[in-house]
Amino acid sequence: MSRAAWLLASLMALEAGAARAVPSAALSRIPSHILLVGRTLDLADTSSGAFTVAVRDQANVPVANSTVEIRILNCPGARLSTQSYVPGSTIRCGTAGVLGTTDLNGEVRLTVVGGGVAGSPAGAGPCVQVFASNVPLGTATLAYLDMDGSNGVGSTDLGLWLTDFGSGEDIGRSDYDGDGLLTAGDLSLWLTLWGAGGSAQSAAAYCP
Repeated sequence: MSRAAWLLASLMALEAGAARAVPSAALSRIPSHILLVGRTLDLADTSSGAFTVAVRDQANVPVANSTVEIRILNCPGARLSTQSYVPGSTIRCGTAGVLGTTDLNGEVRLTVVGGGVAGSPAGAGPCVQVFASNVPLGTATLAYLDMDGSNGVGSTDLGLWLTDFGSGEDIGRSDYDGDGLLTAGDLSLWLTLWGAGGSAQSAAAYCP
């Protein structure tokens, strides 16, 4: 067999193996907490909201070319942008999902752009669903920088956070550090991310 033919056969075998690989929830790695962020022009606020999902199979082998989906459908008041603002990722409004494809290391880096709705019901605990090749990998909590989903991150959002804080409840959308509690640490983190300016604009449009 020529070197070119051997290389082609090897690549075909790798692709076939990747197609058969079933992601393992136990061995894959997903974030426990995600920030719903805004954008600046055509760029998502990746400095505040980017995270990595690593997909592995039952043999602990990286799964390449696996479609990873982050769904925020069950998060109270969360709205997903109709545009991802991140090259290589796409939006599926039907499931309120952000999709991306893993690389040869079985990893994909994603950012979820969106916003909340003022006056929406409070919620706590994991509400984000994470899938790889349609296999559920687990759940994560979600906090919203842009609490009202309009005019970017600003003073109105700060006022909504203060309302959540004053309620005495540990409301998930305001738990920016993901520790399950509403504290001054969350306010400090919000102020830091607001000052960075990466979420100066809200999404241009949201999934219905």
